[in-house]
Amino acid sequence: MPHIIVDHRESRSAVIQALRADPAVTLEVKELSCGDYLVREDVAIERKSATDFVLSIFDQRLFQQVARLKQEFARPIFVVEGDVFKTRSQISPQSLQGAISYLVAVEGVTLLTYDSPAQTAALIATMARHLQDGLGYEVPTRAAKPKLGPDTAQFLLEGLPGCGPKTAKTLVSTFGSPLAAFNASVEELCKVPGVGKKTAERFRDALTWRAATEA
Repeated sequence: MPHIIVDHRESRSAVIQALRADPAVTLEVKELSCGDYLVREDVAIERKSATDFVLSIFDQRLFQQVARLKQEFARPIFVVEGDVFKTRSQISPQSLQGAISYLVAVEGVTLLTYDSPAQTAALIATMARHLQDGLGYEVPTRAAKPKLGPDTAQFLLEGLPGCGPKTAKTLVSTFGSPLAAFNASVEELCKVPGVGKKTAERFRDALTWRAATEA
């Protein structure tokens, strides 16, 4: 049964009430350093109302949260409830679009919008089930395979957990080849811009997983 960890600040939200009513998941409420819901140890969901999302852009709080989430988790996800363009705010629609584009296109953050806490709860439960129990059928992890060249190097490195296109390109430019990046130590990986200690450890764990299980 999928297990979801919830930050204690969400303990009175309508989302956690809906999740508690779902017999297909189990919940654990605790204090999290960042994020509101953990649907897997490396996947964190930050939930915001449309108003809070816009205000957090205005006071720069959102970008600080993004930085912390990316440092702690391979896959940070923001779920916004409501229409951000219908809130009363001093931010112009153009500036709001720019901030959203920056989060998604530059920072690589997943941003989802829903109408209600009930929809958010259903999404969280479904994500937890897919990530912890699987889909119930096998799908190719990466279907499209590039021809030999720079794209191949990026393709190989993007197979590492939490390694997006930007990080993959930085690893190639830093180490010169995918093989050199794969052979790098945690300490060497931590020197790469955008790669924190937890991410570097996830890289090494992924690369040594087979040898560790066969030992």
